Amino acid sequence: MSFAKTAKKEGPTLASISFSAVLLTLVGALLGFLFLASVPPMSFRSVADLNAYLEKKPELNLLDRSYFEGPVSSSRSWEQKREVLFNGSATTVELTAGELNAWMSAKFRKPSVVPAVGDKAGILILPDVPNFFIDAAAGFILSLPTEVTVFGSSHDRIMIALGRFSAGPQVQFQISALRVNDAAIPMIAGLGKQLLQALLLAYSQTEEFIACQKAWEKVESVELVAGAMRLKLR
Repeated sequence: MSFAKTAKKEGPTLASISFSAVLLTLVGALLGFLFLASVPPMSFRSVADLNAYLEKKPELNLLDRSYFEGPVSSSRSWEQKREVLFNGSATTVELTAGELNAWMSAKFRKPSVVPAVGDKAGILILPDVPNFFIDAAAGFILSLPTEVTVFGSSHDRIMIALGRFSAGPQVQFQISALRVNDAAIPMIAGLGKQLLQALLLAYSQTEEFIACQKAWEKVESVELVAGAMRLKLR
């Protein structure tokens, strides 16, 4: 007698179930990142302002969903300090966050044209003028407004980097946390540093950026004090 029964279909294997679970987890993580990256963070002018807000609403945890926006000095004291730093005519230069931001506002402009990132994919990333906030306890905070255009659709984002400066002989900004709006970027394999450097490439060919890089080579150490950074020069 011939075998007439059809073979019974096999159920899902352990490998396929595991793969599906991992895939769903990655998709969920990506969707979560995109959602958080679309939520604009709340800005504060000082640590005291943040603490006062949290006292009013203790149920909220804004430490990971806020950032500090540094002041912009109305004086031109940064010009003399810039010259001292560039010419190396002193052993110490102290710059407040307000002076740094006034310097950035005066010497840097949002690039009008930069090379597209993944041009075939229709992605363009255009950084704006950086802003600095300095607190001896919280650290050095860089916020970089960025315009991201994907297939003709533009979105404003803020990249926020928190860190401190390494010891010499080559002083570097060491990032401890990096976010795009409310979405944290994993600090693995130098990803955060590479991403920030890629954005700052938009300014890399300007005379001011090149002069700043050259002057930074003379910096021996950086100390964060109340609202300022103290640079010790070689």
